[in-house]
Amino acid sequence: MGIFYLPKDGVCGDFIPYYNSKRKCYELYYLHDYRGCNGEGEGTPWRRITTTDMVNFTEEGEILPRGNREDQDLFCYTGCVVEYDDKYHIYYTGHNYHFTEEGRHKESVMHATSVDGITWEKQPQDTFFAAEDREDIEQDDWRDPFVFYQEEEQKWWMLLCTRKKEGPSRRRGATGLLTSDDLVHWSYEGSYWDPHMCWCPECPDLFQWGEYWYFIYSTFCETQGLRTYYRISKSSRGPWKNPGNNCFDGRAFYAGKTASDGKSRYIFGWNPTKTGDKDDGVWQWGGNLIVHKLRQDADGSLSVSMPEKIAEAYREEQRMYLQPIYGMYEELENGFVLKAQSGLGNILISDISKECMVEFEILLSKDTDSAGIMVKVTGEGAGGYYIRLEPGRNRFLFDREPAYPHEKAEIERFVEIDTLKWHSVKVILDGTCVLAYLDDKYALSARMYDFDSDKMMFFVNDGEVSIRNLRMRRLKCKEIQNTPIKERR
Repeated sequence: MGIFYLPKDGVCGDFIPYYNSKRKCYELYYLHDYRGCNGEGEGTPWRRITTTDMVNFTEEGEILPRGNREDQDLFCYTGCVVEYDDKYHIYYTGHNYHFTEEGRHKESVMHATSVDGITWEKQPQDTFFAAEDREDIEQDDWRDPFVFYQEEEQKWWMLLCTRKKEGPSRRRGATGLLTSDDLVHWSYEGSYWDPHMCWCPECPDLFQWGEYWYFIYSTFCETQGLRTYYRISKSSRGPWKNPGNNCFDGRAFYAGKTASDGKSRYIFGWNPTKTGDKDDGVWQWGGNLIVHKLRQDADGSLSVSMPEKIAEAYREEQRMYLQPIYGMYEELENGFVLKAQSGLGNILISDISKECMVEFEILLSKDTDSAGIMVKVTGEGAGGYYIRLEPGRNRFLFDREPAYPHEKAEIERFVEIDTLKWHSVKVILDGTCVLAYLDDKYALSARMYDFDSDKMMFFVNDGEVSIRNLRMRRLKCKEIQNTPIKERR
């Protein structure tokens, strides 16, 4: 049983996290994609899991059933959960692509309520669409409602994914703002954020942390790349500044949304699978749950790190056997130095657990081309997956060897690499999922399908690298439990 949650009969789509202060747990609603399991057919319901530690999950089953071919909510897509006046509210996207052929609205905002948070009743009379008399927005992109009470303005706000009618096709995406006094009647106020940068800024999230406001969104277009981003401001209405390090992870983390218990804040997204379970497969919608803990830095920017309870779940220390292959190798008191002034230097580590956490500190010399760790290594490095640091390019990336037919790095992101300081690295290997953290600031999720071995390798290309405080730990599986609701009852 792995650390990254995945249902047995499909995959996880977008997560809608909500901290329930009465139950004192995180309720993670998610869009369930059956992927053809058990002949379930098309359509997406909402399911819910709960957790207190991001490690153990209780499956609470279906919360919002999907509609049928004739219903607006054949696909119950992304939304939000709020509590007000002793009642719970779900606002969600009702999507039915069949309606386009019939000249009907493909998407709408829909509403469901509950008095106990367990049994939910849809409120079809509250359904509303993009206003047909508006000349500025398209009718078929009207989704992902995010609702919260805006204390400063004493109104309920709803942020919504929309598209403008004018402009280049792939730059019309905008976030709309609607307001309400009663959570039933909503007025469209216009565009909240109109960046002219993407097809649609999906899955909006907005929260205040100290003196700063944070606006989170996800995109799937070429101009920004497919990932989850954030912007920062000292006002809930912007202007929204790009903080520089403006994403939480790479291409293999999408639709991130946050929740807080008042002490800590986490962001929940998914690591997508690939068609055919192959490295050269096409990225798919949906996959495993990924959770990052957020940290607010002194300048207001956000960093991500591994949740503490996930790190603590890896308790079984594993012995390692190091075998230098190429380059010059020198032992240190609590580590080693690897040098290769012209070419490759590497050290092979054998007989490791295929599912484990590896952590170490790394110091790269100024002129080093690249260095890092290679996992799932075949032979003495003929194949496998790189988690690589490139100080000259300030790149943190995931790639594979051999790279052919790939012409560029599989997943990469900009980071700050200081060759005068030690950097901390943590890597989780969990089935086909891999997740790496750098300096408890940057994260990089990826997938591994084609290679599967019990070897890993430290390497350096054209330079010198020092490694210290190397640890490898296995998951304490008996402490990890995903409990179905039928057993819980």
